[in-house]
Order: sequence, then structure tokens, then C-alpha cells
Amino acid sequence: MLILVFAAYIVIVVTASGTLRQPSDKQSIAWGLALLSTFGLPWSGIPLSYYLGAGSWTWFLFACISLCVLRNDGKEIYQFRRCFAIMNIVAIMTAICIFMYENGIPGDIPSIEGVGALYSLGGLINKKLMLAYLCFLISAIASFLSIYSHSERASIMLSFSYSSFLAIAFLPPARMLFHGIMPRTAIIIDTGAYFLLALLIHIFIMGSFSESLTFVRRYYLYVVSNAALTIAGIFFLFVST
Repeated sequence: MLILVFAAYIVIVVTASGTLRQPSDKQSIAWGLALLSTFGLPWSGIPLSYYLGAGSWTWFLFACISLCVLRNDGKEIYQFRRCFAIMNIVAIMTAICIFMYENGIPGDIPSIEGVGALYSLGGLINKKLMLAYLCFLISAIASFLSIYSHSERASIMLSFSYSSFLAIAFLPPARMLFHGIMPRTAIIIDTGAYFLLALLIHIFIMGSFSESLTFVRRYYLYVVSNAALTIAGIFFLFVST
């Protein structure tokens, strides 16, 4: 039964990511690692990797390695763009993990569920926390836009995985908009909402705006603005308590 669940999940992820529409290339390792990273996504609160004895931290491991082995897109300063994307997420997650440790937020460190738990505990009334997460979300999207490629299957799969991570970690659970619902129903609502939000980020943001970053002369100013958003998010996060 577990094998069938994993097989069905792979079919759903590959179809949703849009990689079936792309011709096969030589980046099978990067594509496979990006696919493996999706098993660490806690769509319903628990990732599929849990059944293999691992937690959602596997997303960070496989996504990072996949990004590191992605083929050069042929544009300038690719290594810098890739390193910045990695360091930006490291900075965001480091700040959140320190915040979790200092304030006793439940969840493993690092874990995607732990990051998402801040919304459940803080609620929509904590405006500074919401502002911090909004800054993190925009910054994280912006740093990945510069390395996304429409023509690479591995990049597209990684984009779907990354978009899913952002939706689960930095957007409020849909159950917060409903009252008096059963836990089982809340899980279904949250899973469906996260999946739709991930597709929106993957298709309409990553897929639509990445080409606008082809002007290298403006990229360094873009990096400064991107870093400023991350710093602002860290500031709002630590003043939210």
C-alpha cells in the first residue's frame, strides 16, 4: 500500500510541476533530487519522508543539492545568482530557527512544520509576524526567480518543490478562515489550499516573472533590495513577541 501511495504521489507531482511537457535532458540527477525533495513537504502536517524514518529537513538537503548541481543557464554571474539564492534561504531559516529556539515553538529545528506552526500559534492578529513572513516570502521568491529556467526540466521540478515549500511555510493555513470544522476536514482543506497556492507561485510567479531578470546591469541593485527584504523580515520577526 505504501508503495502505491508513493507511486501516486510521484505521478501527481510530476504532472503538477509541468515537467512532462518538457523534452528529456541530461539533468536527470538534479531532476531526481528535486523530486526527492518534495517527499519532505508536510502537505498534511506530516511529510511522506516520515514513513522512511526522516523528517521535513530532507527537503532542505535534497533541494539544496539539486540547486547546486543544476546546469548553468548560460547567462552571466550564474554562480553568484545561485549562491545568493541559497544564502538567502539560509539567512531566513537561521533567523526563524533562532526565534523558535528562544520562544519554544514546537517542531523540529529545522523543519517546515515548525516554520508553519508560527502562524497557527500567532494567528492572524500578530501583524508584525505576518509582515515578517510576507517579507520572507517575497524575498525567497525573488532570489529564486533569477535562477529559474523555463526550458530545463530539473529547474521546473525544483521550482514546483520550492514553491510548495514557500506555500506551506510562509502562508497561513486555510483552516484559520473556518470555524468549527473537524480536524480531518481541516487537514483536507489545508492540503488542497497549499497545493493550489504552490501551483499559483510556480506557474504564475516563477513562470511569468523570471525572464524579466535578464538585465545583469540591474541585478546587483536587485540583490540589495532582496537582501533588504530579508533583513526587514528578520527585524519584524524578533519584535513580534
